[in-house]
Amino acid sequence: MKIPPVLLRALSLLCVAAMLSGCGVLTQSRDEENAIKNTVDCQYQGERLLVRFDRDEVRVLMPDSGRMYLYRMPSSRGVLYTNGDFELLGKGTDITFGPAGGTAKLECKPYSVEDKDQRKEDRKALKEM
Repeated sequence: MKIPPVLLRALSLLCVAAMLSGCGVLTQSRDEENAIKNTVDCQYQGERLLVRFDRDEVRVLMPDSGRMYLYRMPSSRGVLYTNGDFELLGKGTDITFGPAGGTAKLECKPYSVEDKDQRKEDRKALKEM
């Protein structure tokens, strides 16, 4: 039985589309893994913050789901990120954060969530950060 060329082309296109969509899933998973690896879970004034370190910036997910971007600046006091109003000083889980000139030490730990619902919310927020 001979398969018509039009059907062969259609099957080929479907295969290519399936492979490309698979690549997107792998890339997304890898991006999510990197985001999680570079994120710490902190307590600030009794509320939870997620702090994600990226190349020259830090992204902070505030308790009210607002996002704050702080940019790396040269500093003699360690690694400093600021947006002019807020500062984050430190690296890893050793962090101080707050209004410029009034930072407080945060209680931070590597990001890890056991609650599946919380993990879904965090993944969505981390993607948007």
